[in-house]
Amino acid sequence: ASQAGILHGNNSEIPAFRWYDKASRKIIASSDTKILPEIEKEHSDGNGLLANDGASRGNLLSGDAKYVMTTASTITDPKKFHTSDFQAFFANPYNAARTLLQFIGDIIEEKREYRWARKNNIQPILDKHHRGGIYPLIRATMVVLMMNLNIYTLLGDLFAGRPSAYATFVGYDEIAHHSGITDPGAFKALRKLDKNFGRLASAIADAPRPYHLVVLSDHGQTGGATFLQRYGKSLQDFVQELMSADTAVGGEMTTDEGNNNLTVLLSDIMQNEKSGITKSAAKQVHKQVVKSKRIPTDEKPPKKKDSEAEHPDVYALASGNLGLISFTKWPERMTLEEINEAFPAVIPGLAQHEGIGFVMVRSEQNGPVVIGANGIYYLKDDRIEGENPLALFGPHAADHLRRTDSFSNCPDILVNSFYDPEKDEGCAFEELIGFHGGLGGTQTQPFILHPAELPVDGELVGAASIYHLAKGWLNALQNGASS
Repeated sequence: ASQAGILHGNNSEIPAFRWYDKASRKIIASSDTKILPEIEKEHSDGNGLLANDGASRGNLLSGDAKYVMTTASTITDPKKFHTSDFQAFFANPYNAARTLLQFIGDIIEEKREYRWARKNNIQPILDKHHRGGIYPLIRATMVVLMMNLNIYTLLGDLFAGRPSAYATFVGYDEIAHHSGITDPGAFKALRKLDKNFGRLASAIADAPRPYHLVVLSDHGQTGGATFLQRYGKSLQDFVQELMSADTAVGGEMTTDEGNNNLTVLLSDIMQNEKSGITKSAAKQVHKQVVKSKRIPTDEKPPKKKDSEAEHPDVYALASGNLGLISFTKWPERMTLEEINEAFPAVIPGLAQHEGIGFVMVRSEQNGPVVIGANGIYYLKDDRIEGENPLALFGPHAADHLRRTDSFSNCPDILVNSFYDPEKDEGCAFEELIGFHGGLGGTQTQPFILHPAELPVDGELVGAASIYHLAKGWLNALQNGASS
């Protein structure tokens, strides 16, 4: 959602990383390369942040860039392939050898760090299913290969004199998800990234035109043991407990961000790279990624009837510490009154659970309401009964929820985990011990590091505000209004 706002100034109708769309009766994932072209088309007005000969490197969306590489929304568009970027990088023996050694080194480092954490009982910690298997390969791809490719192509963009470029670096994010937000390995990835930013800053001095380097963290992460680790059940399991026995609850409790990023990179390599060895290696890795997405044998749910498996009565989806519950038998968004009549235990059960901070649902009489264990916040008129359920979730929490409530695809029930300010932790509904997606803690504390001569007027709230800020900078610089 944030990239749509940053690159196009519009991230409406994207309530989470993954949601259930009642109109199409499908689960929509914001990283799905089959769906992303349509998402970008719906959100672009042709004047994206990277329009007019800009470059997109390693992003979900292109921002209307002319030059793209490993950009998920364009991966299925043959007109957007630029093979020279890949060929130049992999054809250089130094690049290939250096990247291979770093790649292998990071895999070894991940395995060593995980063994050390288990030996020293570092908590919280994920199990071997989430730190083993394909994960070390995914981590090395994000920390080493993606970073090296991004830096290499950004340097090329500098010396080509392109007016703008935007790249995403996900190394810290990937490690923090699985190892924790203060893990030494995560901070080591940040130091490597900082060193590479230094390379870009040094190269600017020799570029054919002036450039400004801006570093944006579009979100932070909040840490803590997962909902499953704390309570012995997933959100999907808990919702099932609150339903009658004949009501089937389906769900997806993992975002697979790393898998999706790796898939985009491998697809780009397989379709662009002419080197037989490189392409063959990418195909073999891609097969392993596909295999890794299968549910481990000891985690497979009991078999259900085909109709039940395809269309459960309820979906409980996870996006960090944000849960999205949708009732599939109702073609329109259910109201609080309808839910209480059809499923009387659900709202009270969710709101009273110690792992849940609040739920948001729309009432026929009162509009959007936020319900906590000891109070209700009526968003329509900012009226509170009892304790304020949003007291711990920041000054803009009510505004963010009002905006989400306005989306046509807002889930029937929006669930946010608890947040403990003393311990500075919450809990994800998926198996990640560092997370973002909901409210609470440092996940809601992004930052932008920019040259002092580029002005920022007023408070920045929401991803779209970054688009308008950066677009203003670009226009001013190109018009000669700023040095």
